Amino acid sequence: MYKREFENLLNSSQIPKSILLYGACFYQNEFFGKKILEKLSANAEEKLLLYYDEYNFTLAKNFLSQSSLFGDRNILIIKTDKTITKKELDILINLSFKSNTNHLLLQFFGDDSKAKNIAKAFSPKKNANFVRFFKPNLGEALFLLQNRAKELDININRYSLSHLYQLQNEDIALCINDLEKLNILDKEIEVRDINELVYGLGSVGMDEFIYELLQKRDIRESYARLMELGSADEIKIINAIESYLSQLFLFYSYIKIHGTFDARSVLGYPLPPNLAKERSTLCMMFDLKTYNTIFKHLLQIEYKLKKIQNIDKSSMLLSALIKLQSLL
Repeated sequence: MYKREFENLLNSSQIPKSILLYGACFYQNEFFGKKILEKLSANAEEKLLLYYDEYNFTLAKNFLSQSSLFGDRNILIIKTDKTITKKELDILINLSFKSNTNHLLLQFFGDDSKAKNIAKAFSPKKNANFVRFFKPNLGEALFLLQNRAKELDININRYSLSHLYQLQNEDIALCINDLEKLNILDKEIEVRDINELVYGLGSVGMDEFIYELLQKRDIRESYARLMELGSADEIKIINAIESYLSQLFLFYSYIKIHGTFDARSVLGYPLPPNLAKERSTLCMMFDLKTYNTIFKHLLQIEYKLKKIQNIDKSSMLLSALIKLQSLL
């Protein structure tokens, strides 16, 4: 089902008894998941949320199998980045289909290609369906951001929202987080406010720069582009690198202990599969001694940037980062 068809169903309140949400845009997955529950007017007593590793087929089946003396509904919500077998899904979807009071909402945050087989279980013959969310175009993204800004009672024009969206490399979730932070300003939010208060730390641009740095590639051109953005100063760049390396070290430690990686266990939240794989591969390029050397060097750079006056900090940082590459 396309998103527009799904929105029409929501507006008509004809929500399938079982529905799967998945795709490239995690924000829309969360956004429309909340919309479904709002349309169902679901209260806490009617819902069972199984979050990632909490999913247990027996528990899910028993919940949908139980009946209520008071006629309440059983609304099962599963949020996961792991696939569920078709056999299990068929049983859960059947339990929802055969009961007037059961509903199943599956929100899949894993690899899109793995969701194709899951989607096959959600047949309209069983009053089930699925929605795949693609990366929104600029107009769709700004519409979502405008809606959230309106909910937060933030005065911000479309141009400023577009600037924020580009700064965060078209990541809607990061933009929403920034809007919630900007809500403390009791004024119209302008581009200069975004440049001063928002830093595109989560942007692919910064991640790509750090990746190139650790791969010992020539970083001079990408460093110049990063500085030209105007949203990144030397301290913020060094802090972003420290944060990235700290994350890699967490992956490294977890893999050394468990022999595998699990982004949610490491960080407390899931990463897109491609990023999680990249982190797990990159972290093993360095041994414990190298990590120690890197962190010491980064702390020395940060100290000099904060302490020494009347120097060209941009050139100093670039030189220090090139030296860091020689330590890898």
